Amino acid sequence: MSTQQNLRRSLGLFGAISLALGIVVGAGMLTLPGLVYRQAGGWAHWAWLLDAVIVLPLLFVFAVLGRRYPGAGGVAGFVGQAFPGLQVGCSYLLVGTFGLGIPAIALTGAAYAAGAVGLGDNRVALTALAAALLTTTLAAAWAGTRLAGALQHGLVALMIGGLAVITLFTLPHWPTVDFSAGNPSFTAVWHGAALAFFAYTGWEMLSFLSEEMRNPHRDFPLSVAVSLVLVVALYVGVSLAVQAMVPLDDPLMVTAPFLAIVQGVFGGLYAVPMVAGLATLIILANLNGAVWAASRLVYDTGRRGDAPEKWHLGHLSGAHGTPRYAIGAIAVVFALALAGFAVELWDLAAMLMLAGQNFFLLYAMCIVVFLKVAKALPSRLFAISALAVCAAFAPAFGWGLIYAGVLFALPYAGRGVSGAFRTKPRDVASR
Repeated sequence: MSTQQNLRRSLGLFGAISLALGIVVGAGMLTLPGLVYRQAGGWAHWAWLLDAVIVLPLLFVFAVLGRRYPGAGGVAGFVGQAFPGLQVGCSYLLVGTFGLGIPAIALTGAAYAAGAVGLGDNRVALTALAAALLTTTLAAAWAGTRLAGALQHGLVALMIGGLAVITLFTLPHWPTVDFSAGNPSFTAVWHGAALAFFAYTGWEMLSFLSEEMRNPHRDFPLSVAVSLVLVVALYVGVSLAVQAMVPLDDPLMVTAPFLAIVQGVFGGLYAVPMVAGLATLIILANLNGAVWAASRLVYDTGRRGDAPEKWHLGHLSGAHGTPRYAIGAIAVVFALALAGFAVELWDLAAMLMLAGQNFFLLYAMCIVVFLKVAKALPSRLFAISALAVCAAFAPAFGWGLIYAGVLFALPYAGRGVSGAFRTKPRDVASR
């Protein structure tokens, strides 16, 4: 077992961008375009653009904090800079978020794979396939950052190439898009944006890898900016492709909209293997980066003493200092989430929605941190405006917010947080 307390700085700019793309472009790309189209109708593309506008100020705040405070604690670490007593609550909220969101990603990939081999929507089969996908990426993380990083580069290159090719082949059909389909309205777009927001989460996972970046002060904000431009272009293009190629009442709209697109462009003979292959690439790239990030969060939680010492979550193992105890812990959490799905305690839509709302709330908490520690008036006004947008959007998530509240409060059961607001924050965003 290694006695090293800090993770090795082995991640360059290209690797950071690759991880950002692989983490952000994931399960949402496979199912949400159809779900959002069903919700928002012919204005579905506006829901994706609305989320891009909402997330932009959040990512600015996030990039500033990530550049100033790199560390394996990620978003929870940002909160800890201003409100030390709240960091443990954020950490538990994140573990609960990863615990649902990452298995949901695996289940999405499993649904495509199951469709390819004719297994349908059998929950036991979906759970087994999702477990196989998770095991693959957990094994790569266990082996160390060198293998996980190499795997990520290859997966992302193939994933982005495949999505771009499919989208470009639908361009001749875009003039046929019926923007009045489904009687769209602003309310429908609003709820469609709430549903699609999960697809705009993932950058917060990049923050957990900042401790391993060679030059986090430069590479963290730059990787966020470059990946955001690519992601927005890809999402809007795919949304229009779905609207152009898939009828609103098509049964594949909810379960596998990409399958319907490929059938329309390339024919039924090639559709199933192409989509199954693409889905596997997307899911593996997404899971690889997400598992990497989640293990760093759990490692940092153990390192700070916010988890039982007997679990050894804050220890590193092997020649390269890999947090294997933390990887084992998240494997247990994932197994519980998949078991709950298998016995129908929750479904995929609920898992995606709850994970998406929790990430949104964590973005909002980062804005509160930015507001507290910023000194310049323009920075404070910017933070207030961004926080107002978050406050207006949050009610769209409804009763699911209770789940976030329970997770956050869990570590404080039996003890107070009166000291949470007393420590003077470090200087950040003073310009």
